[in-house]
Amino acid sequence: MKYDYIASGISIINDIKYLDGTYSRNRLGGCAIFAYGGIRLFTDSVLFLSSGGKDFFEYYGDYFKQNNISSEAIYIDLPFTHHTVLIYEENGTWKEKSIHGDDYFLLQSENNRTSFKKLKPFLHKDTKGLYLDSSAQENIFKEIDDIRKISPDIKIMWEPPSFSSKDSSLKEIFLNNLKKIDYYSMNLDEASSFFNVSREEEIINAIKKLNIPCFLRKGEKGSSWIQDGNVFSCDAIAKDKAKDVTGCGNTSAAAALYWATKTNNYNDVVYNANYAASINCQFEGPIELNKYI
Repeated sequence: MKYDYIASGISIINDIKYLDGTYSRNRLGGCAIFAYGGIRLFTDSVLFLSSGGKDFFEYYGDYFKQNNISSEAIYIDLPFTHHTVLIYEENGTWKEKSIHGDDYFLLQSENNRTSFKKLKPFLHKDTKGLYLDSSAQENIFKEIDDIRKISPDIKIMWEPPSFSSKDSSLKEIFLNNLKKIDYYSMNLDEASSFFNVSREEEIINAIKKLNIPCFLRKGEKGSSWIQDGNVFSCDAIAKDKAKDVTGCGNTSAAAALYWATKTNNYNDVVYNANYAASINCQFEGPIELNKYI
């Protein structure tokens, strides 16, 4: 089957420790599943592309069946599906530890990456959009031309992991990657570190100077699409219904990708991205898509 959109990225099992000390265990997580939901809310023509271990479907199998998700682009290339303890901090940021030990981060990064080889069977001349959560050093950015040879009209949304945007030693690589993709997304904290400024106005001005379309996520303040010197903003939707904000950034960035390929009305782009986030935050874990599609 041909898909118009591909949501690619890491799949994780999360044990989450909240600020009040409570835990939620064996939660489905990682960028791919939330990004997939952000697009699937609006179209069935989206592929879930990720990697896992032999235990992947022990965790994800029921969710795939209940929400009619194809498993054709799931690569089983790890001993275990990446499993972490995610700990929220007072300022809304988080840190994580692998239950399989620190070395497993390296193992998963070497084997769990999105690559042209993994994408190629699913690319076609009419592919409209690709969501990437790849870190700045990954080889996928050397393969963008290969992707565009097959899918010349594809739009690529890159949501770099926080450590990529906050590591000053990666800035030159990061900037070179941005020249190869169509859109990128950061939250305020990541953008503040990357551009080395603190106030929102300064962040927006820095993004304008870079002149690459950016979906800037602002948490409870909503989001902005910044392009060609213009800023299109929308407040967060249904904040009072939020149960868990995990994955809202991935969900909204992927939804923004979808809508950016459908319209030049960027007010609609940010509104629908925020709408997708408002749906995601009502669930503890990924969106129960079968309730909306």
